[in-house]
Amino acid sequence: LKLAPSSKSQRPRRALPSTPAPALAGSVVERMLRVAASRAGAAAARFGPLTRGVGPVVRPTSPPCAAAAGVAWGRLGDRFCSFTVIFVKAKGAGELEVPAKAGQTILEVAHENNIDIEGACGGECACSTCHVIFSQEDFGKLPEPDDDETDMLDLAAGVCETSRLGCQVKLQKARDAGLRITIPDAAVNLLS
Repeated sequence: LKLAPSSKSQRPRRALPSTPAPALAGSVVERMLRVAASRAGAAAARFGPLTRGVGPVVRPTSPPCAAAAGVAWGRLGDRFCSFTVIFVKAKGAGELEVPAKAGQTILEVAHENNIDIEGACGGECACSTCHVIFSQEDFGKLPEPDDDETDMLDLAAGVCETSRLGCQVKLQKARDAGLRITIPDAAVNLLS
């Protein structure tokens, strides 16, 4: 098997500079710094200064994470303090008081504390295996369920007016400390 010679002409190789390697490396670094400085200057011209100490310093009234969590600036640490919720087995089979943190879902708290709530979809609101029941008073404190949760609750076993999916209820310390969560007897798993 013989290969035909290539019709493409070979490019001449560039001669390596006679500059020693450390000096060559220095010039590359200098060029990179010049490019970075020019890009930073262009960005500063477009968006304002990007470095501290240049221009006025604006301090937020509250950090974005605090605003998203619904807590005041000075109480950000409270978001990570634990409080207790109570899981109650249906038909008076017992109850268990467990620690929870604000921002966790009921399903996450149950799994952390080895409470038997399945959550087959992994908390994605795609099943009804984390169905829980609240007292009327506690249910009234919770935000309204969205349409996806309502649709999934239609598939749950033993649904009542105060039913919710544990994966969709995010806990808040002020609202949910001492919350009683009843676990129904049966769960329907359409995923397995």
